[in-house]
Amino acid sequence: MRISRTFLKTPASLAVAGVLISACLGRNDDTALPYCTPNANSGADQSVALGGSVNLDGSASGYDENCAIQELTFEWSFESVPVESAIDEASLTDNNTASAETSAFIPDVLGTYVLALTVCDYLECSSPDLSVVTVSAGDSAPIANAGPDMAGQVDTRIELDGSASYDPEGAEIEYMWTLSTTPDCSTLDASNMYDPNSSTAAFLPDCDGVYIASLVVSDGIQYSEPDYATINVSATDLPPVADAGDSGSLAPCNGTTIELNGLGSYDPEGASLDYTWSLVSAPAESTATEANISDTTSATPTFTWDLQGEYTFQLQVFDGTFSSAPDVVTYEVLAENQNHPPQANAGDTQAADLEADCTTSSYVWSCDDCESVEFDLDGSGSFDVDGDALTYTWTDLSGNLVMGATNTAFALATTPALPAEYDTQSSVEYEVELKVEDCSHDDDDTVKIQLTCTGTSSN
Repeated sequence: MRISRTFLKTPASLAVAGVLISACLGRNDDTALPYCTPNANSGADQSVALGGSVNLDGSASGYDENCAIQELTFEWSFESVPVESAIDEASLTDNNTASAETSAFIPDVLGTYVLALTVCDYLECSSPDLSVVTVSAGDSAPIANAGPDMAGQVDTRIELDGSASYDPEGAEIEYMWTLSTTPDCSTLDASNMYDPNSSTAAFLPDCDGVYIASLVVSDGIQYSEPDYATINVSATDLPPVADAGDSGSLAPCNGTTIELNGLGSYDPEGASLDYTWSLVSAPAESTATEANISDTTSATPTFTWDLQGEYTFQLQVFDGTFSSAPDVVTYEVLAENQNHPPQANAGDTQAADLEADCTTSSYVWSCDDCESVEFDLDGSGSFDVDGDALTYTWTDLSGNLVMGATNTAFALATTPALPAEYDTQSSVEYEVELKVEDCSHDDDDTVKIQLTCTGTSSN
């Protein structure tokens, strides 16, 4: 029986409530403690750094002295959060619930978070108790990153990138760029820096030599140590650099084309590039020529090969003034006997315990069937060491299952309904085979589906 709060407000009703509570607690002597409203205690106010965890502890909640102690339930909630915050009760991580004695959350922005804790027993709930959590940028200084060293040309804009700078606590940072070193011939100083308070500043070198750009960042509380980017500036254009990519091998199942990649090529001054690919060598009996390259002027052409063996390619790039030194790359097309077979993995054994309703009439039991069950089969653990594309085939070896799509890594198997007998457990096992194939090899694996069926009384 639940007693309303209105009933408990009078002294007479408190006496009645005490008797009822004593009865609930199994006590009928004169020493029974009176019922009292519980008190919530959300813990002390806290100050943490952004990115740190806030631990909530309501274990000090309870009852005044000389009050009957009841079992309590807990409910945490956010009274207020910073405007930019997405934190809510679902963000409480400890025990995965807002209804636990202890909980926790990780603040997502700077500011003040106000939490409320309410505790309830079987009869009443406490007034909410508030605790304030102040989240600051923390004690760690931010880290400046002025970007990589570069090469440039006189009177050509140098773009600096400090976007990799960060604050360990995740605070927003401010940027301060300056030119800490310039050649003797230069008249530039800090005032010649474009956008010195953005993550991507720039300057225009006025003579050749070494320039050093310095970056300091601030989280609003502390400043970072400076980081530096060195820029070697030439009065003349520097030649570009060709990069034909990494050499490698091509498994037989990967088709008859090689994908070339010269995107690693660059010009020190950032000029756009023209590409020229050529075929340097091929296997002795190959008839392939440069005509087998899809587009010799593309950064990423393809090459169609005709025989197993090694093919070597050369790449040169041109920035409009200078050509790069050539760079070469070699690909080995593997023979059929060098192809490795795939490995099939049909997944782990799956099982289910089923029950069917049974009824009796004149001491004779009649049972429904145990219902059919759907199982998701997963062959995604299959693999090929050569990276070959695989084909999948699922086969029901028992012949009793209903199979869904059987030519993908995943399949659906539905078991038939099973006859049941009262108070008797029967078992059945089905087996499904997975076969995987690359272009020349195959492998197979099986997965078992195990069912038990028991008839139980529905009365």
